[in-house]
Amino acid sequence: MAGRQFAAGWGAYEPWIGWVWPGQGARVIAALEERQGAVGPPGKEAAAARPRPVVARALRYLRHHQDKRRYDEYRRQGLPRTSSLMESVVKQVNQRVTGPEKFWSEGGGEAVWPLRADHLSDGEPMQAFWQRRQAQATGQRRYRRTR
Repeated sequence: MAGRQFAAGWGAYEPWIGWVWPGQGARVIAALEERQGAVGPPGKEAAAARPRPVVARALRYLRHHQDKRRYDEYRRQGLPRTSSLMESVVKQVNQRVTGPEKFWSEGGGEAVWPLRADHLSDGEPMQAFWQRRQAQATGQRRYRRTR
């Protein structure tokens, strides 16, 4: 809200998000620059949650990432516009690899990644893997001794 009461802050936010979606991020930057002028530049004594540094950080971020917020173009290309899909995959992998009662060695955990990629690929590397594994199986499991 950058120093505004909720109703006034929300009233500013709604058009800004409306500008970002069709690829008009420059309008948001201009509006934030105007807001920075109204609240003043951040001083060294300003707390991180105060309006001046909040607006300054938002401006810095938006300027720095202008090339990454081309949502209109991403939609035209059929590309995802959020990281939620990747975050979901990471969460699933973490639960499967590091979940309760799962004890992976570093090498064993690392070995899961190419197998998972093979499983998701269009080829048939998993079938070849299991054939190789079966052919190499001795029926004995090797354990490393720790001292």
